Amino acid sequence: MVKTRNKAFKAWLYEEVEQAFGLTRLRTKPVLQQLENLTPTPFDKSIENLRICLLDYVDTWNEDELKFMFISPFVHLVNFVGANYKVFTQRIMSVNYENDKKTTSGKVEFMLAKGKQTPQKPFFFLHEYKQENRKDNDPLGQLMIAMVAAQVQNADNETLYGCYVSGRSWFFVVLEGKEYAVSNAYNATSKDIFQIFAILLWFKQKTEEKFA
Repeated sequence: MVKTRNKAFKAWLYEEVEQAFGLTRLRTKPVLQQLENLTPTPFDKSIENLRICLLDYVDTWNEDELKFMFISPFVHLVNFVGANYKVFTQRIMSVNYENDKKTTSGKVEFMLAKGKQTPQKPFFFLHEYKQENRKDNDPLGQLMIAMVAAQVQNADNETLYGCYVSGRSWFFVVLEGKEYAVSNAYNATSKDIFQIFAILLWFKQKTEEKFA
C-alpha cells in the first residue's frame, strides 16, 4: 500500500470534509432554532465587562490574546465542571478516511468529554479562536474535521455540537449522522453575548445529562 502523508486538521476546508466523509450541509436544524429561542441570560456585570473589553480590542488582538483575554474568562464563567466530565484542551485526535488509506489528525482546542485524564465520548467542541478579519484558513472546516473524528471515535451516531469563533462572531454547529448545520453569527460585542452565554449554559446542562 502506498503511504500517504498525514493531513493536519488545520489544513481542511469544510467542503473537503463534506466530500471525504459524505456530509450534507442543511440550512438549519431544529436544535439551532431552539438555541436561538433560548431566553438570554440576565444582565451580569462580569459578562458586560468582558463584552466591553472585546469591543475595545477585538480589532487588534491576535488569536492568543483573544483566547487569553476574552474567551477563557468568558467560558470560565459558565463553570464547565462536572463529576463525570471535564474540559480537555489541546488534545490530539485522529480519524482514517478513504477506506483507511489516509489519516488526518490534529489538536483540538477545547472539548467537553467524559473522563478525567483521557477524553472519552467527546460531546461539545469550542474550536478555532480566529482573530478578526483573518482569511488564511477555514475555521468551520477545522471544527468539522474534529467533530467527524469524534463521531467515528464515539461509534454511537449521537448528535454532536460545536462552536467556532472568528473575532466577535460566534457560530454554533450541530452534527447529526451525515447532516450538519451552522447557526447565524452571534456578535459577542453586542447584547448577543447574553444569548451566547445562555447557549453555553444549555450545552453544560446537556453535557451533565449525557454523562450523569
